[in-house]
Amino acid sequence: MRTVLYSSIRKSTKSNVALCLAIVSLVLLMTGCVSAPKSSIPLADISLTNNHLIVQNETGFVWHDAKITIDHKYTYVAAMMTSGKSSVPLAKFIDDQGNSYKRGRWSMRNLTIDVTDTLGVKRHLSW
Repeated sequence: MRTVLYSSIRKSTKSNVALCLAIVSLVLLMTGCVSAPKSSIPLADISLTNNHLIVQNETGFVWHDAKITIDHKYTYVAAMMTSGKSSVPLAKFIDDQGNSYKRGRWSMRNLTIDVTDTLGVKRHLSW
């Protein structure tokens, strides 16, 4: 009788442990299936006036250490660019010799934005 009781306790303990492991595994699996942030990749629209570059940050997050470069030569660095529209005077874009960008007859040929996103990852956008 003692053996039968011991066997039944042992069987229920094994099944309880197996059930517990199955539940823990399922919970861990489901935890990895959370939805991603709205956007970790910076999204932006740009426009140009005679004197300003307008950047529309559409991620909903603040960009940190934003480096904007015109034509691989003229650079502007902003410690922070908020979500939404930012306007930067073209005269603030400076080359290595300290000369500011002057919009001539031709429009800019290339624009890059390098930012640190909300996850701390460096991102590169190019137009």
